[in-house]
Amino acid sequence: MKHLKYILFSFSILLSSCENFLETEPLNAVSDLDPIFDKGSSETALRGVYRQLSSSGYYGETYVTLGFFPSADIKNLTTGGAANLVNINFRTDEVLFNTAWSAIYNTINRANHVITKVPSVQDPTLTTNLKNQIIGEAKFIRALAYFDLARAWGGVQLFLEPTVSLQERPNIRRSTLAQTYAQVLADLQDAEALLPDAVNRIRATKRTVWALRARLHLYKKEWALAEEYATKLIEKSADYTLVKPYSAWFANNVVGTRESIFELQYSAINPNATRAQMQHPTRGGTYRYAPNDRFVSLLNNPAIGGGRSALISSVVQNNTRIWFGNLYYRLPATDPAYIFRISEMYLIRAEARAQQNNLSITNGALADLNLVRDRAELPVSIAVTQQEILQAIEEERRYEFAFEPHRWFDLARTGRAKTVLEALDSNIEVEEHEYIFPIPVSQIQLDKNLEQNPDY
Repeated sequence: MKHLKYILFSFSILLSSCENFLETEPLNAVSDLDPIFDKGSSETALRGVYRQLSSSGYYGETYVTLGFFPSADIKNLTTGGAANLVNINFRTDEVLFNTAWSAIYNTINRANHVITKVPSVQDPTLTTNLKNQIIGEAKFIRALAYFDLARAWGGVQLFLEPTVSLQERPNIRRSTLAQTYAQVLADLQDAEALLPDAVNRIRATKRTVWALRARLHLYKKEWALAEEYATKLIEKSADYTLVKPYSAWFANNVVGTRESIFELQYSAINPNATRAQMQHPTRGGTYRYAPNDRFVSLLNNPAIGGGRSALISSVVQNNTRIWFGNLYYRLPATDPAYIFRISEMYLIRAEARAQQNNLSITNGALADLNLVRDRAELPVSIAVTQQEILQAIEEERRYEFAFEPHRWFDLARTGRAKTVLEALDSNIEVEEHEYIFPIPVSQIQLDKNLEQNPDY
């Protein structure tokens, strides 16, 4: 058992900007108690959903780090929860688990307010198309939130109506993983019918739905559907492409490149908290974690990391070179949070095709894998068999998404976390029950209907 007592943690909400829709002024969001009664309050409520999605507890930092801390590629530089995650010592009292869990459910609750209240708004300026778009975006965000809960904790409680207090919340027990994914799919199907087929890299559209569907079907091992939905985006080559060089999608302060399907934006008054934790103090950061020496060596190896060496940087102090992650580097911390990129669609399709035994170097798994490798300035893969190609894809995702929330979830969903991570680091021990995180003990204490995951 890897659990102790509960430690209370509070989190702050970061705000995102979205062109003319999401403003940077914090007064533009309504609380969950405020009424939604016209076009303006409907749009403002939706802004609040996006802002909670981009909060420091969710895509603004904590949930993102849950995806790459337990990767055997990160070293912790502080005494705190990050050390337990890096060492795969998952505890029920872990502050970071509670922070992410709370932030995600707050996102869901805000989405529920929009989904429930906007349909009944009577305002002639709130056209049917605009009303559908607002509801569709909220349904997409709720789908993303439940998906993120499911891949981290398994089946969860499905709250589909808004609440304003814990006492008011209905008595609901945890759903199964299959039921949770079914709710994700239901919301995505609704959102797909409501949203436009258009390019918008910072607001949900029909194409954003396709991206999450590709990821969802991959996790559910529905290979044909994963391939189908990834292909929908890959075929939109005029709008989405693997930009070159590799760093072109994030370096030089760019936002919303053709690499991006969906990203969250931040501003000087609503910064991305990840940047401070990752950057070295000489660059205005707190430097709480960093890539370990082995991972630095791999990224800097032209035959392995290729152009992805741009994801790290270094300074020299006392004749010692010190490395740190450099995906989040802007000062002030206006770095986007990258949720879907076109490279993920290529690697999803590669994996789905390999699982269906389409290994072709011209129109199969190897073709997609090699496109991603070519963009990273790497030669074609030497993998031949189905198993070799699947492992090559797994390894490619390791480098391609080094500081994005994928590596741990990839190894957990494929059941390979124990084999891979223990081979990388003899100090790491992965227990089978740790393929999903423990439910935060504080949440169990608050809700008698919430049951702990087995063996925690």
